[in-house]
Amino acid sequence: MNPEPAVPSVQEKKSRRGIILDSLLQGFLILLPLTIVLILLSIVFNFIFGFVAPLSSALDPGSENPHWLINILSLAIFCVFIFLIGLLVRNKVGKFYFKNFEKKYLTKIPLYNLIHQTVYQFVGLKKLPFSEVVLLDPFRSGTMMTGFITDQIGEELYTVFVPTAPNPTNGNIYHVPKELITFLTASTQDAMRTVMGMGTGTADMLKNMDLSQILPQGSQKEIIKSNIDNTIDTLPN
Repeated sequence: MNPEPAVPSVQEKKSRRGIILDSLLQGFLILLPLTIVLILLSIVFNFIFGFVAPLSSALDPGSENPHWLINILSLAIFCVFIFLIGLLVRNKVGKFYFKNFEKKYLTKIPLYNLIHQTVYQFVGLKKLPFSEVVLLDPFRSGTMMTGFITDQIGEELYTVFVPTAPNPTNGNIYHVPKELITFLTASTQDAMRTVMGMGTGTADMLKNMDLSQILPQGSQKEIIKSNIDNTIDTLPN
């Protein structure tokens, strides 16, 4: 007899449905800011094109279609317009006024922050999240976790994201002092590969490190204290 085909459980169906919905949401969040930027650029270009279009009759009298120079002229004006805006915000005065204008008006526009972050990261003007790889000992136990710096509060306090393996989109966020962090020279891609590979490749990631320096000072003190406490506990009363 042929075995009956396995029927997917309710949990498996929910898991598949979750993957599909999550993938759709991630794709939407990536494409939405880029689509809005393209639409805004298209509106500006069409405005400029409409402004210079009447020159077409002077260049090519009697023609119903715009002269080909109109497109080139519109594109040139469009590029000059963007260049001038970039030039204004490059200096300190322009940057100061733009920051105030952005904070007062632009940040209140829906999706502006999302578009701002996406575009800046896309063109490389802003440091990407997880740009610095670290080893973290948040509980001073001597057990090191692979983490990524996501923010810095002052000189001595850092925010670190520690992903779970093998799915790096989940994890925990820790706000820890600098003494509990060991900064690595490994790239984000190499570190992510070790997370997704459940630790495989860690030796290659740390091959250029002096392993005697990896254990943070704070952890070492805690381990010494723990050893002393254990020794005291074993002493006869």
